[in-house]
Amino acid sequence: MSLHADRITYTESVHHRWFPGTVDQVAQVRAYVRDKLSEFPAVDDAELLTSELATNAVQHTPSNLPGAGFGVLIEHEYGKSVRVTVHDGGSYFDAPYVAQPEPDSEHGRGLFLVDALATSWGSHATLSGRKTWFCIEN
Repeated sequence: MSLHADRITYTESVHHRWFPGTVDQVAQVRAYVRDKLSEFPAVDDAELLTSELATNAVQHTPSNLPGAGFGVLIEHEYGKSVRVTVHDGGSYFDAPYVAQPEPDSEHGRGLFLVDALATSWGSHATLSGRKTWFCIEN
């Protein structure tokens, strides 16, 4: 069963890891996702989207404070879907949103990519931060 009460499916593999909240850890997140989802057809998309959420955690939340960090949860239903959740120190009130950056801007496209490539995505506040997730279905 999934770890999420709002979604009843049979999850065949679940992986969780905590990462320090530093920029260099985004590369570690990418490698972690690639390792755990190596046989998932959309592994490239899952890796990219997870790195975008991890980057947001490090750049826009208290997850980057000394001693803080963020968690990555991967739920994989073989041959069907993957759901990745990034649990960071984000605000209870400030939800992430898809920005409309200027055409020549170097930043602000992370959630645009998530919105474009994921089957679904969302974010909700918890008592310990914010969980932002995406789903990719085959």
